[in-house]
Amino acid sequence: MSTLKVDSLIEKTSGNGVHIPGHVIQVVQSTRTTETASTSSTFSDTGLSLSITPKSNTSKIMVMFSLGSSGVNNTAAEARGYFRLMRASTEIYRMDVRAYDYGNSGSIDFGVYAQNYLDSPATASSVTYSIQQRSSTGTIRVCESGNQIQMQLMEIAQ
Repeated sequence: MSTLKVDSLIEKTSGNGVHIPGHVIQVVQSTRTTETASTSSTFSDTGLSLSITPKSNTSKIMVMFSLGSSGVNNTAAEARGYFRLMRASTEIYRMDVRAYDYGNSGSIDFGVYAQNYLDSPATASSVTYSIQQRSSTGTIRVCESGNQIQMQLMEIAQ
């Protein structure tokens, strides 16, 4: 067994510092409270977007997002929409939000949708992640009544 003893501060000599595989290197967060709603069948931005510049091109990025008081509603039996996670202009994850009322008097589904996605962007350049929404039937929205949506990005050394 060996013991390393140091009488003063250890400093890095150059580069991006120490990368211990599996450890978090940096964390960034963004929060929004502005409601966005859409009836369009084309994806549009929710306004939730966040960038990170990885220290290494081998790092993974843990993307965590929470869409508070978000969902779909319609005056017909079905309300359906989609949220998707984008890395720049590439869709990397999609979730379906759906409500159905068998009585045909209208449907609504609102809640907190929390998701995680482990990405491997393979770059040490800035990467931007964003959340988009689109309707299939009815209205899809995030931050209803000024509630909060948020995203966290954690760089994990490999």
